[in-house]
Amino acid sequence: MKKNILIILAIFLALSCEEIDPTRDINNPNLLLENVIGSPGSVNSWIVGQERQMAIVYNQVLELTELGSDNYVNVQTFFNQQFDRLNITFQDADVNTIAFRIADLRESGKIGLNDVFPADPTATPEQEAQLQFYVGWAKLLAGELFVALPDEGAGAPLSPTENLNNAVSDFLAAEAIDGNNPSYKLALARAYHRLGDQANAVTKAQEAIALDPTFTRTVEFDGTNLPDNDFADGLFQRGNFDDYQPLPRLDFLDPKYFVVGDEESPVYIQKIEEAYLIIAEGQLADGDLAGAQTTMNILLNVVAARGMAMLDDAVENRNERPTGTSVTVRASAADAFKADLVLDRQSGEIPVFTISGTSVVSGDVTALTTVTGALELLYLMRQEIFIAEGRRFVDLGIRIPISENEMLTNSNVTDSDLQAFVPSFVPTDMDAFTFDAGTNEVTITHNMNAVLVANRTDANVVPFF
Repeated sequence: MKKNILIILAIFLALSCEEIDPTRDINNPNLLLENVIGSPGSVNSWIVGQERQMAIVYNQVLELTELGSDNYVNVQTFFNQQFDRLNITFQDADVNTIAFRIADLRESGKIGLNDVFPADPTATPEQEAQLQFYVGWAKLLAGELFVALPDEGAGAPLSPTENLNNAVSDFLAAEAIDGNNPSYKLALARAYHRLGDQANAVTKAQEAIALDPTFTRTVEFDGTNLPDNDFADGLFQRGNFDDYQPLPRLDFLDPKYFVVGDEESPVYIQKIEEAYLIIAEGQLADGDLAGAQTTMNILLNVVAARGMAMLDDAVENRNERPTGTSVTVRASAADAFKADLVLDRQSGEIPVFTISGTSVVSGDVTALTTVTGALELLYLMRQEIFIAEGRRFVDLGIRIPISENEMLTNSNVTDSDLQAFVPSFVPTDMDAFTFDAGTNEVTITHNMNAVLVANRTDANVVPFF
């Protein structure tokens, strides 16, 4: 967000007063909605715009939610400074922006469905399903991220369950039109999982795998024409400023996004790995440890088959944080130390996981003897596989309040809607660790996967338990 403001300010300063005339008429019929509706191919153009809006949404979602988790800590001032401490207030400008971006995605999707699609003589059913998906995705994000959020302008704030159920309705509508698209199956599995609907979540996960066992869906960015990948700035592009630094046990997964020339890393908003994670969680909820172990081992094969890239990351500092392959890390004082989680970024090119990666190996899965132990390992896999994708914040059960702007313009907003929600068992220092420079040993203060498992019956986390 800050980068966009700087760009706008630079343009403003580059113009003379004579060039800025707010009273001057602008007459470009290509910018008017009525000149788009009815034009052949208008739906395709609208979908391109929807994809651009998805990129804008994820630039905001990732910046905030990854800071509000134990995945990353912000060590500079370029990005939001409050989410890291879980000081999430309704007055925060970023809270307003993320809600606005989601609403924009939803409303533009509705216009595409209700106005643009019916009038385009070349429109296809598959395009209608796509537009339905965008509307549903906005509602899915609203249900996952917010304490409450309206699904229409100045409407009554809806609870997370209501927004998620509305998302399900949209995804079902998309599926009814294009039943062979795994994207809609996986979207349903994700929404049902968050709702705690194990039977439907597992069914849709299985159907997605059957359609495409390697499926992914991305949001793309454009380094030349914008929007570019803002989160890549914090992970890589700003070099030794090194704004976002990962929890040491996740160091080997960093940077998830990077920039080479004008090529910007995409964000994977859907991948078939999620289907296996949902199925395995369902098996563990049923007490089927052996079945979950089989599913987790299949998942490890899927992850292993994903591509990797070699990247020169030597410019990145760690700001007095541990670095180098001699560092060992343990998830908490109660856990064993583990090697190979911290990379030496000064030794040349390093391998980076561009889609999915995990520290878990088949031997870890085979050694499992209890459902709770398997569940902790499964949530570590979720954390690692979904890192930098905005998912950990949701798994931790944290929710963003309605913004001040919405409160000022919507009489339906109540005081309770303006309060962020953080489960009582989630500490504000999730990123904390100690480092013994003499032994090169790191001890994470809180093993949050163990914390989640210990609180698995809480309604806000681990949905199937």
